[in-house]
Amino acid sequence: MSTDDRRTLPDAAEVTVSDAVSGDVLDFEAAMGGTSWDRADGLHALIERASTYGWRVSLPDGEDAHSVALADESGAFVGWCDCEGYHWNDGPCAHLCTLRKAAFIGGETTTGERVRIASTAVEDTPSGEALPDGGHQIDRALREDAVGDRRVGGEGRR
Repeated sequence: MSTDDRRTLPDAAEVTVSDAVSGDVLDFEAAMGGTSWDRADGLHALIERASTYGWRVSLPDGEDAHSVALADESGAFVGWCDCEGYHWNDGPCAHLCTLRKAAFIGGETTTGERVRIASTAVEDTPSGEALPDGGHQIDRALREDAVGDRRVGGEGRR
């Protein structure tokens, strides 16, 4: 595939759920032990959350920050990255693997927030709009939100 065949990817701040799910289904288990997985560093990379599904990731040994989209779609990870490694290779690149590792180990963004991969059930919220529930969709049957498993206040024990 030539670089002319590439689709235009949005900036991380403009990534919507539709953009995230338009990417590939990502098999992180298959990536374990590979170059991308080994290069990924969930603790020392610079990770910035730009939108619900959009991130900017800069690896410790990398020169540039890359726009990354990542979402949890019913238990399967979907997304893409604008880096050359993702474009030319099969499977997730080191930037996507970094996000997955950071979410698993409780890594933090550059602003000190815990890295959490949003579910596609969470709706996009325009930047700067304050929401009383913190912007998370609540599953009333389970009384928990889609990203943090927090109980809904005042609901008591399950």
